[in-house]
Amino acid sequence: MNFNVTDGEKYQKIVEVEIPAAETELPIKFACKRLSQKVNIPGFRPGKAPRSVLESFVGMDAIMDEVSDDLLPKAYAEALKETGVEPCAQPQVEVVQLKAGEPIKYKFTITAKPEVTLGQYKGLEITRKIIEVTDEDIDRDLKAQQERLTRTEDAPFGTEAAEGDIVVIDFKGLKDGVAFEGGTAEGYSLELGSNTFIPGFEEKLIGAKAGDDVKLDVTFPEDYQAPDLAGAPVVFEVKVQKVQKKVVPEMDQAFVEEVSETAENMEQLREEFRKRLTEQSLSMADVNTRNEAVAAAVNNAEIDVPPVMIDTELAHQMEEVRQRLAQQGVTLEQYLEYTNGTMEEFQANYRKRAESVVRRDLVMEAIVKAEDIQVSDEELEDQMQILANQYWQPVDAIKKALADEDRMEDFKFSVKMGKAADLVYREAVITDETLDRAELQAKLDALNGEAPAEEKPAEEAAAPVEEDGKEAE
Repeated sequence: MNFNVTDGEKYQKIVEVEIPAAETELPIKFACKRLSQKVNIPGFRPGKAPRSVLESFVGMDAIMDEVSDDLLPKAYAEALKETGVEPCAQPQVEVVQLKAGEPIKYKFTITAKPEVTLGQYKGLEITRKIIEVTDEDIDRDLKAQQERLTRTEDAPFGTEAAEGDIVVIDFKGLKDGVAFEGGTAEGYSLELGSNTFIPGFEEKLIGAKAGDDVKLDVTFPEDYQAPDLAGAPVVFEVKVQKVQKKVVPEMDQAFVEEVSETAENMEQLREEFRKRLTEQSLSMADVNTRNEAVAAAVNNAEIDVPPVMIDTELAHQMEEVRQRLAQQGVTLEQYLEYTNGTMEEFQANYRKRAESVVRRDLVMEAIVKAEDIQVSDEELEDQMQILANQYWQPVDAIKKALADEDRMEDFKFSVKMGKAADLVYREAVITDETLDRAELQAKLDALNGEAPAEEKPAEEAAAPVEEDGKEAE
């Protein structure tokens, strides 16, 4: 095969391939053999018709099409190998010449992976931002343990439900006298004051007793996610099965013994919590610092990213969102309806993330090449073990899955990319700064170019759906 590479439009390489006529004789012979097995030619058993008969029956053009079906992917693979052009999308293919007895010619228009000009990626000056562990943090975690150990018990019959109590109820929602979807449940445990249901529902159950039948006249909010219920007045018919009280444990010696195997008193328990929270703070600081170092290396590099690479990554991320939502029984379209969002806004938000991912991967790949980073068999085995632990699978199952899907080389390369990020982090000049949580979040948002939390578009689709789903009850 002969190859020629020229520049096309921006981001593109034109690779022309010519297969000499002498090299097509054997492929034509094999193509005839395959066709003779497929075509039913009167008077001949499959595969037994002479070539001359086959040519007159199907035509030489059909034979050459069969030849090309076999040769074209081989020609493309060989062209990439010989020319060194790295594609980042499927090529445009043109069959320039396909005639028996003449050279076969193909033209591939390839969007090539962009060249990366690395800037500084060693010796980067990075500040490690460490969250200060305060007494309030310890109090919060102790409170969480207290809530975890809180139990409920049925209140004496005749007890009126108060805010903070749990009522076990059956209910049915009616709009214009007709039950509506999502408005019916039995044996539902509702904590009064939790604001789980629409405004007015929980408040009107305060004072109710076990055995009561209560009718609640409420109105759905104007911005409610279901258009047919938004702003609509409805009636909920509620049957109170029972009223339950929370039994909150005292933070006494029994609490200490329940929460810790080693602490002997509350003072020691608080120190245990402080130590654990400090370790978590340092671990998170290390992760964030590594990400900052990588981000700095990416920002120092020069790359002109082809839009198709961003489009491909965006499609991948959108598919992941759809899969996460599907696990909750919700489509992306339903989620956007619930949140009054549009597909254009949602994709615009994810496009920024997709571009960041593509730029990071290109820079890490360039560092892999510049540093000639290799992965030993032991390192590969360690990373597969980590993957196995994440998916609760035997490591042999991970190996088999990677091998069966022909992804072992991709996995090995991803390990190299991780080592490139480790190198950037390891070579950085790091100084420490201690911040409270609010200060750290503000700095991280500024680093990532994000809006404050209250202004951010929804990025993680799962959590809001759960909250809205509760309201829909």
